[in-house]
Amino acid sequence: MDIQVTFVSVNQRGQPQRDQRRVSGTSFTVGRGSQCQIHLPDARVALNHAHIVVSETGAVIDAEPGRIQINGRESEGARLAAGDRIDIGPYTIQVDAAPPARPLALTVTLSSPRSRSVTRLVPRVLQRLPDLSKRRLSYLAFGGVLLIFLFLPILPDLLQGKPLPVRDSRRVMLNEVIPAVAGGFTQTWSPGPLSRSHQVFGHECRACHAFPFVQVRDLSCVACHKTIKEHVPAAELTGPRGVAFADTRCAECHRDHKGMQMTPRSEEQCADCHRDVKGAAPNARSENVTDFARDHPRFRLSLLDADHPKSIRRVRQATPPSAEMVEHSNLKFNHALHLDPGGVRDPEGRRDPAGMRDPQGRRTVLRCADCHQPDADGRLMVPISMERHCRQCHSLAFEPEVTKRQVPHGSEKEIVTMLREFYARLVLGDMPPDVNPPHDLPRMRPGAVLSYEERQRALKIADGKARQVLRELFETREVCSTCHDVSRKEDGAGWEVAPVRIAQVWMPQAVFAHAKHSTQACVTCHNVRNSKDAGDIAMPDIAKCRECHVGARPVRNKVTSDCATCHGFHAGRDYWLGTLQAQMQPRGAK
Repeated sequence: MDIQVTFVSVNQRGQPQRDQRRVSGTSFTVGRGSQCQIHLPDARVALNHAHIVVSETGAVIDAEPGRIQINGRESEGARLAAGDRIDIGPYTIQVDAAPPARPLALTVTLSSPRSRSVTRLVPRVLQRLPDLSKRRLSYLAFGGVLLIFLFLPILPDLLQGKPLPVRDSRRVMLNEVIPAVAGGFTQTWSPGPLSRSHQVFGHECRACHAFPFVQVRDLSCVACHKTIKEHVPAAELTGPRGVAFADTRCAECHRDHKGMQMTPRSEEQCADCHRDVKGAAPNARSENVTDFARDHPRFRLSLLDADHPKSIRRVRQATPPSAEMVEHSNLKFNHALHLDPGGVRDPEGRRDPAGMRDPQGRRTVLRCADCHQPDADGRLMVPISMERHCRQCHSLAFEPEVTKRQVPHGSEKEIVTMLREFYARLVLGDMPPDVNPPHDLPRMRPGAVLSYEERQRALKIADGKARQVLRELFETREVCSTCHDVSRKEDGAGWEVAPVRIAQVWMPQAVFAHAKHSTQACVTCHNVRNSKDAGDIAMPDIAKCRECHVGARPVRNKVTSDCATCHGFHAGRDYWLGTLQAQMQPRGAK
């Protein structure tokens, strides 16, 4: 995006001259600094005086209080329109009607030039100096710079530890003044305070500045930040914009010595590529976006398939939902039944709808938090497990009248092994105290000495009983088939339970923390009260999020959300510097 800037000056004859330039970008700094896109070389202008942001909706200027005047009134910022006049120090910037294909046109005029007597003061002083050669003047300048910027800063270190010969008031004062003056000169070499994370080694400049007078290189950054990943694979970046993005150094975005925060949060930096994402990465599957509240596409969910564990389906939300918006987890679950206000059957009768124990021990009112509990960092939910969340209501007892023991929640092999051991002990006469022996199971006399043939017949009886109970668990009593799809194996020698795979992260490219939304009821975003099928997906859509969140521009009673609120930049799969960075990892690290 280009804007038109016209600089109007006056030559020695008093005639106006116009220098029209084209400045590229969407964010422009106005000030005296040489890095400013709109350069105003006057000491009455700050290094970074103001900031102009241009987007498809127009241009906005902002500055610190008291720095600029817009149409004669002091202002901290405003949306620019043709005819506006901006006063910045001695300069006047006029907003002109933009020409075709240009979103903004500015005319910069020096309205209050310096007095000629002041501008000619330095030449007059130099003319009255003694007749010194250029070499002598250069020696004097070199010695002055050496004295001010080298000797004075290290003067406290030279004097440290040397006792004062006489502790009079004059020497005590010098001992206090010299370090203060030297510290002030030392600050001239530092562009600003270090970020919070870098202050632990702030005195070791060479940790980042490996070579004098050379910009900080990426290798210095990844020497500590070894796990930093790419944003997108470098092979997918094509065209001028993609090449420029691939050649961007870490320090171009993460600038230190600017305060406590190094992470940039300017939405315009993201929009530079994502307003035309195909132009930077033609193979990108994301859609164009510039602001969450204005043109963010519908969310795209990552769906798992339990029968194909290596495949992930990316399906975008739509109204009405597409036929692909179904979770194939192989789990049978009825949210409407479990969230019944009248409660569900509970053998232990933990609490009734009023929160008290049910005297008859039959009903329990469940809440979302009974099964869905946040993990330690509050971002995701702890995975659902049979032992932790389901066993209190769903018993795996195989013969309730005989024993209170339950079969393990595992494979058929584990269950058969447990049943064989249990019934073998009963047949051989080893009767545990908490077991009522079944009437249809023959038992040996305790303490009897059995022959090999008798022992084998006893074990065969136990094996037959175990097979019978196993068939009841899988087929007759529907203990396992209540939640799982159970089928006979092709050879008829046993049963097969369909594997269960439940999604834990529905949007892996987004950053979301349940802990920050704990003030909202679960059903506010996940409406599952009427869901009777485990394949139903109850993820909130973008309209639900926009009820509380807006884009980068603040709105009253809304949460301002730029791109970095929900998306991490270094979220790719490969290392930022590829093989070289991978070699820095310890052995065995992924």
